[in-house]
Amino acid sequence: MSENFWTALGAIGGTLAFGGVVWQGYLTREALKVSQLMTADAIRTRLDSQAPAVALNMSEPIWEPQAWTPSGMPCNPWPPGQTWHFPGEQEGQNRIALQQILTLANSSDRRVQIRCDGNLVTVRDNRPVAAGVFLLEPGELSPDIYLQHDFSIKELAENFAARQADRELPHQVRGSITVEDDRDNGSTDRWDLTLTGCPVEPVPDRDALWRIASCHLHEGSGLRTLDYSLLPPRQRIHWVSRARGIQLPDPAGLAPQ
Repeated sequence: MSENFWTALGAIGGTLAFGGVVWQGYLTREALKVSQLMTADAIRTRLDSQAPAVALNMSEPIWEPQAWTPSGMPCNPWPPGQTWHFPGEQEGQNRIALQQILTLANSSDRRVQIRCDGNLVTVRDNRPVAAGVFLLEPGELSPDIYLQHDFSIKELAENFAARQADRELPHQVRGSITVEDDRDNGSTDRWDLTLTGCPVEPVPDRDALWRIASCHLHEGSGLRTLDYSLLPPRQRIHWVSRARGIQLPDPAGLAPQ
């Protein structure tokens, strides 16, 4: 056979050998990913089994919307037939409070730390105070926590206009709750809470006059105008070391290609 044949064959053999090395490296990396994924899954399962059993219980929002007052808590209902002028009262004192009450129950045998951020308050000496950070002992139920904020008639009218235009409502009550125990290699649970809606409506045939949304023959009370959740999703972070800020890798990042 010609010398060119052997030269070409040698080149092909070298390419195949190089390809084999690359393929072997790929298989090794994929096997490592599978091993890491299985290890991470085992750790995640263990952390889930040891996580504090804390339940978040949400009530339906208080209906009708309450009258905000600077003098204390609880807020009070509006008088029957209450109306607002917009834009005449757009920044007045007659602010409207949206409220949803929640509690936390610690069913585990460990004390846990609760952190409340955003529009979350409790009542102390008949005044609203930030819920902040507190401990919940084993078997203990938290005091009532209010997801609460007050709005002007202008803001709620803007929510009404956004709903009519099928847009996201611009004015919302937002808060978050995180729960964790004292273990460095443990987990953190978090709930993000949102309450919004357009609980006011224009008074028919009355220009610039608004009222609380009325009861609907088929849909029931005006509570239907609020957007809320009774079972918000729980997000869980698994920690290799909370003190060092090292989280367990996301399974999506370890999955074989």
